[in-house]
Amino acid sequence: MEKDKTVVVKKVIVAVMAVLVITYIISVVLKANFTQVKTETANVMTVSDSIPVKGYFIRDEKVVSHDGDGYISYLLSDGDKISKNEPVANVFVNADAAIDKQTIDRLDEQINSLKQLDKAAGVISVSPDELDKNIYTILSSVNRNVNEKSFIDADKNLNEALYYINERQLVTGKTESFAPKINELEKESRELKKEYNSSKKNKAITSPDTGYFCCSADGYENVLKTSDLGDIQVGDFSSGKYKKQDVDKNVLGKIMSGVYWYVACEVKSEDVLKIKTSDSLFLDIPTADNDKIAVELYDVNQKTKTSDAVVILRGNYINSEIVKLRTEDISIILNTYKGIYVSKNAVHQRQVTETVTDKNGKKSEVTKTVTGVYIQLGNEILFKQIVPLFTGDDYVICKQDPDDEELVTDEFGILKAFDEVVVEGANLYDGKIIDRAT
Repeated sequence: MEKDKTVVVKKVIVAVMAVLVITYIISVVLKANFTQVKTETANVMTVSDSIPVKGYFIRDEKVVSHDGDGYISYLLSDGDKISKNEPVANVFVNADAAIDKQTIDRLDEQINSLKQLDKAAGVISVSPDELDKNIYTILSSVNRNVNEKSFIDADKNLNEALYYINERQLVTGKTESFAPKINELEKESRELKKEYNSSKKNKAITSPDTGYFCCSADGYENVLKTSDLGDIQVGDFSSGKYKKQDVDKNVLGKIMSGVYWYVACEVKSEDVLKIKTSDSLFLDIPTADNDKIAVELYDVNQKTKTSDAVVILRGNYINSEIVKLRTEDISIILNTYKGIYVSKNAVHQRQVTETVTDKNGKKSEVTKTVTGVYIQLGNEILFKQIVPLFTGDDYVICKQDPDDEELVTDEFGILKAFDEVVVEGANLYDGKIIDRAT
């Protein structure tokens, strides 16, 4: 009897073990088929294929100097265009003379402005609301000028705002003529000019050439010259071949002549061909306050086809930062791509076999490789084709609307913006059902 009980117990244990094994196997199968996945939304992005380099800016430059002491008042801002022999700055015998000259210029400008308004008093058709908008816009510019320390521009904008304020006086009937005010300002101007002109030491400093003004010098003006562009070789900058000179204390600034500036960059041999074959080149200069600046390939100084090189780029865009740049960490933008961004680890390749018919009507099977991603749509996993435009270190930019001839097969759909792309998941396949609750 005891033996029978033992047999029964053994059978029960075996049965329980069998149930446990079957349960485990079912759970494994279910887990394989209902695995939770991680997704990322496919967004449209713009990226650049670029080469980071050290850029050495080279321009045709002439320094502007004055002999002697005095108080200097600049008439231009960095990047302003100027003609040869036009005044760059005034040098005054003392601070009072500098203030007198600024006051005279401001008075003469106000006088001319009021005379112009008096002449147009009968034909002004602008409304007060329009003038208010103009005044508000200009005062906003003044605020920006002050924040950027562009005080010459701020002064110009203030004078323009004053013009509109006076024009509003005429439009609204607050005044009929500015003649009395003009007479008062002219008298004040004459008295100041008499006192100012009595000093022979006040003088204007003029530009030695036509070009763009910069109120500072860095000592490379006579060292890095455009006439040397073809001679610059790899290692010249790091070896100290081009050493800056001391800047004389009497230098007021410099004039960049011509319309072009140049950038010399040392690049690896594998990047030279990329630059040569690029349809368009741009520079990303962080300190120049621009997204990208168009340039063109001017020259390549390379000893052999497989050696590193000095690439010379040329540009003609000018602003207040460009005229001051000398040595900068920049990027050469080769191409810009706009498309659907997906993580590289989300990209998969599938083999598909299709039946094709040749021109003679003969059918055959062809195996093709399809590049794509898996997306989650509801609780279903689908495979979508992609047409890569650009591959980065850890991402791929895909074409948004590829043409039919760019697609490998019509068996699968095409990745669209805002699809939920699977970036993590096991045992993925087209049509797989997942458990959204896990």
